[in-house]
Amino acid sequence: MRIKWGSALALFFLSMLVDVSSVFATEDSEYNFSWLDPDKKIYVLQNRRYTKAGSIQASLLGGISLGDTYRSVVQVQPRIGYWLTEDSGIEAFYAARFHSPNNAYTALQNVISLNPGVLTPLIREVSSQFGILYTWAPWYAKINVFNTILHFDWYFSGGAGVLGCSVGTGEKATALTPWTTENLFAVYLGTGQMFHLSDHWQARIDFLGHFYSAAPYSGASKTLYSNFAFNLGVGYQL
Repeated sequence: MRIKWGSALALFFLSMLVDVSSVFATEDSEYNFSWLDPDKKIYVLQNRRYTKAGSIQASLLGGISLGDTYRSVVQVQPRIGYWLTEDSGIEAFYAARFHSPNNAYTALQNVISLNPGVLTPLIREVSSQFGILYTWAPWYAKINVFNTILHFDWYFSGGAGVLGCSVGTGEKATALTPWTTENLFAVYLGTGQMFHLSDHWQARIDFLGHFYSAAPYSGASKTLYSNFAFNLGVGYQL
């Protein structure tokens, strides 16, 4: 009788161990949550699939300026950066910007032609940008896009640099007074996302703003200006 009870208890504890081990068993991933989610609706991010720490990244971005008063602006922006850790890095960039009159400037010219006494406003074209950015990427995530897992980093950036500007009235080719050039100190703030396409290639979405102080017209006190640019591009990680 004692042997039968002992055998029954041994089988009971053995079955408990099997059930507990099945909770922590691995199938195709590191963790098995079938006991918590029988329908398998919960998925675990686990470790990073793509890493950045200690790597050099070269990017080529292009986009449009979103806030120039009298100009439509497109730009090309190459970048080179180094990731110190998975969460932080340093990036240097140069932007070449190309200007053309927009609808607001055309409407202004029509008003001036009908009212010769109206003064043409001072126009400041930011023709180039240079800056050094500190990049902080606190979020690494993955999403399911058309049954494809897409990994991405969401980052924030801040830094400083120089704006190369041309200043004048009217159009450069027809202005009565020559346009002048100036370099202005700028502060940069932005955010963006990097979508990892492979171990080396990324697609980038970037939103970067510059802030600077300048006089709105000759002899006036300086005031603070800001402008933002939306960029798309690709990056290659070494």
